[in-house]
Amino acid sequence: MMLNWLPDVNLVDGTLVSTLRIVVFAGIVALLGSMWRRWRTVLVVLGIAVASGGLGWLGAWLVSDVFNVFGVSIGGVAMRRVGLGFAELGLLISVIVVAGSWRSWRRWVALLVAVASLCFTALQVNSTFGQYPTLHAALGISKFGPANDSLLRTSDLSLGDWRGRHHDLPDHGTVVSVHIPTQASNFRPRDGVVYLPPAAVADDPPQLPVIVAMTGQPGAPDDMFTAGQLQPVLDAYAAKHDGIAPIVVVPDQLGDAYQNPICVDSQQMGQVETYLMRDVPDWISHHLPVSTESSQWTLGGFSQGATCTMQMGPANTARFGHLFAISSEMQPNNAPEAEMIDQYFGGDRSAFVAKTPLGALAQHPAQGQDVLLAAGSNDADAQAAIAKFVPVAKQSGREVQTFISQGTGHDWYTVRAVLPPIIDALGNRLGLADQEEPAQTWPNVVRTTP
Repeated sequence: MMLNWLPDVNLVDGTLVSTLRIVVFAGIVALLGSMWRRWRTVLVVLGIAVASGGLGWLGAWLVSDVFNVFGVSIGGVAMRRVGLGFAELGLLISVIVVAGSWRSWRRWVALLVAVASLCFTALQVNSTFGQYPTLHAALGISKFGPANDSLLRTSDLSLGDWRGRHHDLPDHGTVVSVHIPTQASNFRPRDGVVYLPPAAVADDPPQLPVIVAMTGQPGAPDDMFTAGQLQPVLDAYAAKHDGIAPIVVVPDQLGDAYQNPICVDSQQMGQVETYLMRDVPDWISHHLPVSTESSQWTLGGFSQGATCTMQMGPANTARFGHLFAISSEMQPNNAPEAEMIDQYFGGDRSAFVAKTPLGALAQHPAQGQDVLLAAGSNDADAQAAIAKFVPVAKQSGREVQTFISQGTGHDWYTVRAVLPPIIDALGNRLGLADQEEPAQTWPNVVRTTP
């Protein structure tokens, strides 16, 4: 079809964004220039624009930082972009009002530029976080086709025995959509996504390590590969290691893009924890060529998915030998704390504390489990969480490593920056490599072992 390209239009920094930027700013300059003889009117229009911008910034700050609608701050850059968008709209609406008759070209141009400004502002805010790189992602349409039966198979062949054989492998891994059914839980998940490295699609795949990763909220399993760009990271790792890389399974822990079940079993949203800790691992073990050893299993995530990791992972050392959390929050967050305790824990505060990252780390010994923690340098909340997690994790016997991405915030740019060194560090722990790459391999990520 002629419009097959449309779902893949770049919504972050491509031609569409550049075109809208030119239309908006050229349109505003042309409109103001055409009114230069009415300088008093121009001053009024500019004054309204400044006031509108201030109100827009104030509204964004109140929604984000005062009422905490999103659970985390959207950050100063996003607030400024919202403010700029309001300033543009205030100016353009003022021009429409003072332009006179609807026969005036200024009124129609201002109207068209206002529509472009709305779109441009939305794309600018989106680009702040890198959440929706394409129209595919923005509309929640998966770009990955369903897995065929030939890809879903187990293996008894050890990785050591497999390495000694000759294999014809593809250059890249495969990403597919899968349905992971609920067996022990009554949660209603969306389809998950699976990455299979070249070794996993060989005629005789070996038992491979597996990473269970969770996206943020709002979000969908696709996000780890679209916004997070995980496949190129894994393909690059596999290319350096004879086609071997971890299998990655991204289940749905939300049920809906804008729903946050806080990764606990509840009457309100279903048995999410049971789904993630029983149904998903059982499905993986029966459908993919993975090792059965906990030392070969990793649980991880970004934002809400990272918080879930730190809530559930410490209590499941028999299943997951490794955890990674990118931009984790201090505790689950879908309502004021008192309200969450009443709704999800029957008013029992101690039960709530046990399901927070700090509570889980403190109550469950390491049993060989290690933790990788990451955040952006501009994400003060996530860094504060790391500062509190580290001593408790170490006291519980866990080895800890931290990764700080320079110049990024609570966004997918942080995910893209830290995933390569995290995958490299995990590869070393999983026995896929003898040592980690040197720190200078990723100069924008500060890696430390507290």
